[in-house]
Amino acid sequence: MTSSGAGQQPFVGPQPFRREDAARFFGREQDVDELTRHWLANRLTILHGPSGVGKTSLVTAGVLPRLDLSRVDVLPVGEVARPSFVPAAVIPEDSDPHVFALLASWSPYENPIRFAGLTVRSYLRRHHWSPYGRKIMAVLDHAEDVFTAFSRHPDDHTHILDQLGAALGGDLPLHLLVVVSDEYVETLRRHEGLRAHITRGASYKLEPLSHQEALEACRRPLDGIGWAFEPGAAERFVEDLGSTRRTSGSSSAPAVEPLHLQLACSALWEAVRGGQAPIDSGDLVDVDEVLTRFCHRVLREVAHDHLQGDLERLLTLVRPLVDTEAGDGVEPPQRIAAALAARHLLRFGEKRRYEMPVRLVGPFLRAAAHASVHTESAAGDRLAAAGAALHRGWFDLTEKLAHEEIRDPSGPRSRARAESLLGDAAYLHGDLDAALGHYRQATRLFDALRGTDQIVATLLTAVGRILMDQNAYRAAVTELRSAVRRSPEPVIQTELAWALWYLGQESGAVDVLDGALRSDGNTPEALRARGEILSDLEDPRALNDLDRVRPHELASTQAAYALALARQGDVRGAVEAVPPLDVDSDPATLLRAARVMKAAGRDSEAARLALHARQSRGRRPLPPQLTAEADRLMAP
Repeated sequence: MTSSGAGQQPFVGPQPFRREDAARFFGREQDVDELTRHWLANRLTILHGPSGVGKTSLVTAGVLPRLDLSRVDVLPVGEVARPSFVPAAVIPEDSDPHVFALLASWSPYENPIRFAGLTVRSYLRRHHWSPYGRKIMAVLDHAEDVFTAFSRHPDDHTHILDQLGAALGGDLPLHLLVVVSDEYVETLRRHEGLRAHITRGASYKLEPLSHQEALEACRRPLDGIGWAFEPGAAERFVEDLGSTRRTSGSSSAPAVEPLHLQLACSALWEAVRGGQAPIDSGDLVDVDEVLTRFCHRVLREVAHDHLQGDLERLLTLVRPLVDTEAGDGVEPPQRIAAALAARHLLRFGEKRRYEMPVRLVGPFLRAAAHASVHTESAAGDRLAAAGAALHRGWFDLTEKLAHEEIRDPSGPRSRARAESLLGDAAYLHGDLDAALGHYRQATRLFDALRGTDQIVATLLTAVGRILMDQNAYRAAVTELRSAVRRSPEPVIQTELAWALWYLGQESGAVDVLDGALRSDGNTPEALRARGEILSDLEDPRALNDLDRVRPHELASTQAAYALALARQGDVRGAVEAVPPLDVDSDPATLLRAARVMKAAGRDSEAARLALHARQSRGRRPLPPQLTAEADRLMAP
């Protein structure tokens, strides 16, 4: 007789499989083979399917372990959700937050602040270029977040796709796998920068598990720990889970949702693990009861988070989707529907509207009939939920959950993390004074804990950047010097240099950047900053720095490069290098363009641009050492 299963866990439950769970991942062998082949053969591969069908698990536990690391360079799975411990204010205003988050997730063991200002192409060249031309296998998971995540700038939603398209079109051997829900797959395919790289057969749709695949996913993990089902028991269990239809050509067959299978298998294991194998029909749990509990938990969480705990109101909003007598299928408000879809109670269906998976309709109605009116949040999940809400731009929910955590902290660092999240919400909402208060409180709380120097330095950098946005440069220098003492990252030193520059201490700014580049001579942000500052100072070394950070993505760098060319005598090339500008452009960038036009003998245009530089509504005015130059160019 087989021994007890106490202490063992053959099933992962409702969360996605991780790479280390590969030994428990079964039922997707054909999908793994086909997707691996597509990805290796194509520069761009798109994996799509409905929410909860197991796309992430297929990649992390199925495809990635299949790749030969001696032949290809495999990056960790990437996403566009910013790491929760990185303050939003750390990301430069002229950087794409989606790109920053993606690069940070591709290098999870590096300080993410190092990726501020990098592009996808410059990151890959710096971190993953191989002289042997090995393929770079990269994943962008949850690509729908590119379109749904909050952004202060509308073009951020497509800018990251532009950068990915540029990286695919270059000489890097990048093979990109984009994982996206069915709702946004066509939007992704229509993007101009990616469309040219989509070849026939490079898209793969993931379906629910077939009956046989579901049996494999139930049985094989138990085999690994010496357990098994009695003949016929696993078949009955899978039949109870099925009701979804899996399409295959013009026909369809019963199928099983992977999430439902993992919920039921985990519940079954909890029920039998203290006993002895094999598992017979009498041991099987009630699948309907398992799914009813799942529905009830999701409903309570969403009611608590979005409707002040009003469960009855939530049920009123959801019932029309499943009960023809309750309405005509009217969808809940977008935010409620999105929250339910994120927890897999709803999904975006083929009719381009939210619907409930067929297998959950009965359990949902039972959960609704026996729902408790009073709801509470799960304390252990509050910070994660607050971070997810912030990612969507639901600032009121972020604040609610963070304040709950502050009142009832779940751990020694949780209050500090909650204060940092409140700072993020205030910053992204445009309330800089409130953001400063919360970031400073988070700094004090973290500073009282051991091993937090890097987090404190990052928070101090966020404070310094906000003070610079408020033109409080002297105070910014104080905060940033403190940050550098805790963590002398070149990127933090670069922020200190800019604060000194805007304070009028140009030699101090250059000295700081020289020191940063002595510790890491290839830091793009430090090179770019020194090149721009040296260009303003008419120092011939500017051209060398700016040549090292090509291609120039930012208008400020393009204008600095143009000015450096003009100082070297290439006036024609300088005029051609001036980027398109308007009255709202950065004042320093406008002045660089004005100086180029002056060198080209176009005095009236130089005076116009200098006037715009003095009057610009850009977030930072000209530093004092450049104000006199602008006035000189404006003089008749």
